[in-house]
Amino acid sequence: MPTQAYFDQYPSFPDDVQTAELQRVSFAKLLSQDAAEAKALFEACRAWGFFVLDFEGCEQGQSFLQSAADVFELNKEVNSMDVEELMKYAYKPPYSLFGYKEAGNLKIEDGRPDRVEFYNVGRDDIMGVSAPLSNPPCIEQSRLALKSYMEQAHSIVRLICATLDSQLRLPSGTLASLQPLDKPSGTSLRLLRYLPQPTTDRRTSLLGHTDIGSLTILFNITGGLQLLAPGTDPTKEENWRYVKPAPGCAIVNLGDAMVEWSAGVLRSNMHRVTYAPGAQGRTPRYSHAYLVRPQADAPIRRLAGGDSLIPELEPGEEENAMSAKEWEAHKAVAIRQGRDNARSRGGREIKLKGEKIASAVTVSEVGA
Repeated sequence: MPTQAYFDQYPSFPDDVQTAELQRVSFAKLLSQDAAEAKALFEACRAWGFFVLDFEGCEQGQSFLQSAADVFELNKEVNSMDVEELMKYAYKPPYSLFGYKEAGNLKIEDGRPDRVEFYNVGRDDIMGVSAPLSNPPCIEQSRLALKSYMEQAHSIVRLICATLDSQLRLPSGTLASLQPLDKPSGTSLRLLRYLPQPTTDRRTSLLGHTDIGSLTILFNITGGLQLLAPGTDPTKEENWRYVKPAPGCAIVNLGDAMVEWSAGVLRSNMHRVTYAPGAQGRTPRYSHAYLVRPQADAPIRRLAGGDSLIPELEPGEEENAMSAKEWEAHKAVAIRQGRDNARSRGGREIKLKGEKIASAVTVSEVGA
């Protein structure tokens, strides 16, 4: 999340709300290749599939926080436009996921309309990988700033991928090579707004789901994001835990592609957005998410082989033969039609030459 100055503009997150106790990982320590920090990241990616990335304490991290603050201002500008004007840039799933999604366009678990609106800025558009798309004037005028943000975010993605390569015993550069900056992909920067909900009708704003892509970097200031405690029933409200935002930090989570590539060693965890707790629920909730997708023609099959910790196919398992583009289109249609049946996946036990490495820790062990 951006700096303390932004947090001071909103009511505080209440102390009496049950939260998911996520691992806080230091960006500065990852840059310095700190072995303990790398291991902590890996275990977080196996237990929850989520962690908090702290950008304080280094120049590169501070620069990214300032860029994130600038994106917050752009988010407010975009979502203050008239809906009628924004609908001129409406997204058209599954053919195009870039542009504006109005509130109520999708459904939540019980069939009622959602309560989130967002604008997806395509990375290929901004980086010049594709032909330019049509966007509102405020986005067009911010192309250079958006390009800088995406380049910074990509460098962070590469660092996380390098850390996971090492922990999974994959050749250096393996994961990053599947999601390069200069190849076509569905990667986007999503600018989201959730308006305050009526006190007599508070409910889920964005249904429980896992992310289709490989990795997400999320900035928000007020609460609302909830994670499903690992190994629990998503239909029971008590199993959903709020994530408390923290100044100077982003929330990072792995998507389904990482589960596929790692054959379930890494985790993609169900999450949703509901109303912000306490007094925060009376304010509009703005957030932005850098949603990384694999290169369009990248394979989704597991990266087993060599000395890696990723297991080979076992009896009864099937290889995913789709390309990233095919797989994402398939998932997008299923979600839109309510056929996705999203569930948390991953965190499987690691076996290596007859030696068992413990499976991901349970929710009780991570203090949630």
